[in-house]
Amino acid sequence: MATATIGDLSPQVLARLEEIGTGTFWTQQYEVFPALVEAISDLMLLVGRPTQVVQKIVTIQPNTPWQSVDGSLFCMTNMYSTQGEIYRLTQYDMDFTQIAWGSNWQDDVGPEILQWWPLGFNKFGVHPSLPASAQVQVTGIAITTALDWPYDASVEVPFQQDVFAALEMYAAHYARIKEGGNEFFETYDMYKTYLGLAQRLSEISDRRDPSIFMFSKTLGGQVGINPTTQR
Repeated sequence: MATATIGDLSPQVLARLEEIGTGTFWTQQYEVFPALVEAISDLMLLVGRPTQVVQKIVTIQPNTPWQSVDGSLFCMTNMYSTQGEIYRLTQYDMDFTQIAWGSNWQDDVGPEILQWWPLGFNKFGVHPSLPASAQVQVTGIAITTALDWPYDASVEVPFQQDVFAALEMYAAHYARIKEGGNEFFETYDMYKTYLGLAQRLSEISDRRDPSIFMFSKTLGGQVGINPTTQR
């Protein structure tokens, strides 16, 4: 699959905005490029793909359960120490469902981390706290695009070519917030078309996957997709 960039899609977005050349009312770098990055992120959240799984080393700060990770990860999924994978739970579990530690668990300090839990997008907690800094390996879903502002034309589009039109529609709708009024509301038809394409992409991707990992009665086992409806 050939790699495209937001610079490749920008002229089509400007054409949908009825702009001429590199933009007069809308600038590429500060308006069209961010609109395309927003479109990529939105489509990834709607479709759930592509999931770019990455691993990185995170340094655990001592004497505190509250930790953070840089903005290169969209979410954390697993954590590993030298002892193996660390058990994952939730903040609710720490406060209400476990009896192995007291209500002052935030003050617990131990030689190794026994459990961890995500907090929002770039925070997480560990228990017990460590007496000295240490490194763990984290697996997570990467942010789909670069975080450096302003974006340049080299930001890659992680979707196939038949999805480019949907990204251009969303970006044009997003950019027209600047106009407001009837001009903006008229683009809702374009946005609805974008949502329809996102739904279709989800259906196609689901049927291409051999199985889907979801929360279910199988307690995290792989669950096959529903069969095609026969008329």
